[in-house]
Amino acid sequence: MASLCSRLNNRVVLYGKIEVINELGEKDYQYQKIKTIWAEVLPQSGSEKTGQGNTIFAEISHKFTVRTKAIDSLSNDMYFAFEGQRYDIKYFQPNYKWNDRIEIFCKLVVE
Repeated sequence: MASLCSRLNNRVVLYGKIEVINELGEKDYQYQKIKTIWAEVLPQSGSEKTGQGNTIFAEISHKFTVRTKAIDSLSNDMYFAFEGQRYDIKYFQPNYKWNDRIEIFCKLVVE
């Protein structure tokens, strides 16, 4: 198995909700760039689903592997941007075999 350094070969941008004060003086939240990190991005699964009006759409999930210390406070309301596409975080878990990395499972969002 290749070392973690050689597998983290993609630069991804992490976005999260940041508290801001809007023009009315109220507390609000906006998505802003938190940091750029190295990650391994692997497609996991894909499925076709039927929506309203017999429209068909694909749901594709990916696994992002990052170093444990790369993200301070990871949460489900964050998302990644990679190659011009958005990946919403569904869930994450530590890698139980190697505790130096976190596996983050995401859903590709097509806008």
